[in-house]
Amino acid sequence: MLRIEYFDKERFMNQLSASHGSVLLHLDNGKTCDLKKDTTARSMLQMMDTAPQKGFDLTVTDPADVTGFLRYMLEAGRTERVAG
Repeated sequence: MLRIEYFDKERFMNQLSASHGSVLLHLDNGKTCDLKKDTTARSMLQMMDTAPQKGFDLTVTDPADVTGFLRYMLEAGRTERVAG
């Protein structure tokens, strides 16, 4: 499971599109939604400017996608700290 604490909307959506497998968002009620298939969940992310204070948790189903999301996390965090 990956915790997204910094949110760069454009980079995140690009990484989501580039993912080969499912990208599961873990909701507070214990359910998950597949961001690759759930247009409503993607639309909600598009409206966000920052991640929630506690971040949000993702699971990727294709192990090859982990590297891309780790790179995203490092770059988004670095950008956030420089801008802040």
